[in-house]
This record gives sequence, structure tokens and C-alpha cells, in this order.
Amino acid sequence: MLVFHSACRRSPLCSLALITFVRCAAGGTPAIATSPSVTAASEPTTVCATHIVVRYWGTIGAVIATRTSPTARVYATEALAKALEPNADLEAIGREFKKQYGDIDVMRTGPFSRGQMPKGFEDVVFSLRPGQVADQVAATPYGFHIIRRNPTVRCRHILLAYEGASRSIATRTRDEARHLAEGLREQLLKPGANFVAFARRHSDAPDAVGGGDVGVFDRGMMIAAFEKAAFALQVGQISPLVETRFGFHIIQRID
Repeated sequence: MLVFHSACRRSPLCSLALITFVRCAAGGTPAIATSPSVTAASEPTTVCATHIVVRYWGTIGAVIATRTSPTARVYATEALAKALEPNADLEAIGREFKKQYGDIDVMRTGPFSRGQMPKGFEDVVFSLRPGQVADQVAATPYGFHIIRRNPTVRCRHILLAYEGASRSIATRTRDEARHLAEGLREQLLKPGANFVAFARRHSDAPDAVGGGDVGVFDRGMMIAAFEKAAFALQVGQISPLVETRFGFHIIQRID
């Protein structure tokens, strides 16, 4: 059975895990540079969405809903009208309708590809632009949905940890880690530099074996400093150093 839920890749950077991160230390921000090794994908293979689901009697997951399908559709249509207003807050609308009518939730899907969600839901999400709300209510066995496709990025990173950083077994000092990270970044900005190879060789993160790929994520899924830097990048760009409680990160956006 498919269940809608908030989800994320199993990365130590994920803010949905039981890990607390610190924001990036204040300081100067070097210019963002572009690596020649990455090009933008023409079509997304993985997307994320936020949706309001209005349940009715007999739908999957209905707990207290005794309303009929026609009544649920009326509520969903009302919620959709609000969601299509300029600068609408989908999450706030979902909470408002839940409080008023009950057995209505607003959820995030986490990253998914085709074949992982009910077709009526999936087709709508893949038809939308990032940030767009569907102009029609979608129906699935879970109920009626008001759907927004969330802007996403996909990144890889290199982590240089130091003694005292969270989960670190490194013995280098913080200054040594910063110096090493700065040197690696300079090398990565050179033509032909292979970020994946550098990550596998130098990164202290568990995802180093995969070239530092943390997968696709939307806002709210990652530590704030990491997320801010990632969303500021264009495809192929390499970030300035980003510090978290895990150490210093060099981030490259790949989609």
C-alpha cells in the first residue's frame, strides 16, 4: 500500500532525521563558480510535492471521516480556490480546513519517481512546473487532493570534518579542515575537475562512496545552511564553503 508521508533521502544532512544542525558561521562569501562537468537535465525524473488530502468515508486512511464523496469534493474545491489565490500558503490552508472539517491533512511526499504514487496523483505532479498548484482537484483512493509541485534541487557535496564536529572521527583541527576544504575547492574550479572522484577520495561523509550525491530534495528537508547554499546555485555551480556542525561542505548542484 502506498502511503503519503514526509520523506527524505538517508543523508546525515536531512533535517527530518533526529539530528540538529547549526547554521553556517558568519563570514565573507566568495563568488560562486561554475564547473564544466555538469549540464542541466531536460526532464525531471524525480519530483516532490505538497498536497492537501480531503478524505471521505471508505477512502484509504480515513479515520473519522463520515462525509460523503460529494461533500468531500465540495470541501476540496473550496480549498483549491484558496490555494490558487496569489501568494497562497498551501500548508496554512490545509491546517485551516483540518481544524474546520476534520480528517483533512496537508502532507509532503518526499522525492518520488513515476510508478511510486497513485497514477492520478503522479500524473498531475509531473505535469506541473516547480512551485505551481494544479488548477483541478485530483482524485485517488486516498481522497481528493490539492497539489503543488515543490521546487527541488539535486546536489552532491564533499564534507571535511574535524575533531569535535558531530559524528566526526577526524583528528584534524577546525582550521586544518577549513584550509583543506579551501584547497579542494580551488582544485574543483579548474577545468576538467571531477567532483565525484574528489568526493570519493576526500569526503568524510557516509555518501562519499556515491560521489557525495545526496539526491533530490525540496525546502525544509535539509539543514538550513546547506539548503540555502544549494538553492542559490545554478546547475553545475560549486558553492562557497558551508559550515555545519558536521564540518565544512563544498556543494555542487547537479539538477
